[in-house]
Amino acid sequence: MILLISSKKDITTHIVIQWLKKYNADFLFIKTEDISSLNSFSIDNTSEKLTINNVDFSTINVVWHRRGRLKFLDSSTLNNRNLFLYLKREEDSVIKSLENFQRSTSKAYIGSYIKEVENFKLDHLILAKKCGFKIPKTLVTTSKKELLHFKLENKKIITKDLRYPVNVQITKDTYLSSKGTLLIDNSDIELLDDSFMPIFVQGYIDKLFEIRVFFYENTLFPMAIFSQEDEKTAIDYRNYNDEKPNRCVPFKLPNEVKNQILEFSKRSSINTGSIDLIYSSEEEFVFLEINPMGQLDWLSKNCNYYIEKEIATSLILKNA
Repeated sequence: MILLISSKKDITTHIVIQWLKKYNADFLFIKTEDISSLNSFSIDNTSEKLTINNVDFSTINVVWHRRGRLKFLDSSTLNNRNLFLYLKREEDSVIKSLENFQRSTSKAYIGSYIKEVENFKLDHLILAKKCGFKIPKTLVTTSKKELLHFKLENKKIITKDLRYPVNVQITKDTYLSSKGTLLIDNSDIELLDDSFMPIFVQGYIDKLFEIRVFFYENTLFPMAIFSQEDEKTAIDYRNYNDEKPNRCVPFKLPNEVKNQILEFSKRSSINTGSIDLIYSSEEEFVFLEINPMGQLDWLSKNCNYYIEKEIATSLILKNA
């Protein structure tokens, strides 16, 4: 059987399911918004057995883990926030162990909740460099003096979230949220205290265009994004301009870059996701970051890649 773990709101998942149904595939879809029942995970000296929602997971041959994670804790039944946070941490530990167990027993396990939450940009930059990629000059600092020095050295610098987008409620009517990738100048830095929480900055690199590469195991689906001609998206195409979308076209990667991506995938143990690159004015491919989940709906449509069909077909073949 094929197991899909994803959000019920995820467009890509529903398109893959349509293809699985078309091919009469045997599959189970667990929605990450639903409360699942961990019937048992038994371990003794001779065997292990996992049963969730009355399904014996020894019957699961292939897992596609797309978005989020299983959920056993019903937060609506808890009034004490501190107790809920403690129980959620305990639950998270169980979820990660279950993923590791199922990964070791299935024929194939594509995607990963663990990799999704442990998406550490700094680790990935270091690994990308080891795989042969060029990377932007990067600084993480708590010092205003060091930040000013980095700005002086690089002329133009950008900042973005180090791991998660900011979305914090400050008061009843006030929210703090991040705005993606932004240029910062000396006037921004001067507003800071001499010491602050770690800030993530990079030297700005002039680009000719950006490249989004969705990869599924050893198959790459690259797309060029011509974001440089629009002031709103020039710094980062993800600062979307809905009124005037960027031109997006299929792109053929050089073999060297393909091999670097596959090497990165292998060494990071991330077997699916999206990698963002830029092609600089110096005619170099520069690694920016990876999203282990990877939005692919728009990429598939813009380039007529039919990625969802490819995924469904792959899952069926692995389940055979």
